[in-house]
Amino acid sequence: MNVGWAQEFCIILFVWMAKFGAAYGVRTGIHVGVDILVNKLTGGSRAALIQIGLVCGVVFTGLIGVFGALFVWENGMAYETLSLFGRDTGDFFEGPTTPDLEWPTWIVYSAVPLGSFLMCYRFLQVMMSFARTGELPSHDHGHVEGLDEDQDENVLLEGEAISIAEDIEHGRRDADAKRPGSGK
Repeated sequence: MNVGWAQEFCIILFVWMAKFGAAYGVRTGIHVGVDILVNKLTGGSRAALIQIGLVCGVVFTGLIGVFGALFVWENGMAYETLSLFGRDTGDFFEGPTTPDLEWPTWIVYSAVPLGSFLMCYRFLQVMMSFARTGELPSHDHGHVEGLDEDQDENVLLEGEAISIAEDIEHGRRDADAKRPGSGK
């Protein structure tokens, strides 16, 4: 059974996840940023610098999206689209395919313009939200989703469980007194 295609498929999925994950990062504020200068400023100068940064994000991701779309179009999408509608393909060529899966590469490369346009849209959302509220999306880096802040009293920590097990092994009768929530 040949599974050589699996590595190629994983790489393709990784590229797609990275591009769309970056757009998610813009929306939720989890991207790493160097904000030393911004944090030292206050008031209008801080807001102006943040807006300039967001505009730069819009322009950059918009340009990557446009140039990426042109690349995808010329790399086989034009041929496929024109052929699909029965139009003359002219000078457009069919385009290369991936080595193992034999997918048209324009499908793989379309992650770049689609992800970049989504990032551009998210930058615009953040920019408009910042203009209205004056706040950027933020992410609590100390919080882990799915873990509660309050631990149940009856849950033993690893060290407590080991200590109680050692007490029981040595025949100590006060082992129950160490257990949280035992009331002793």
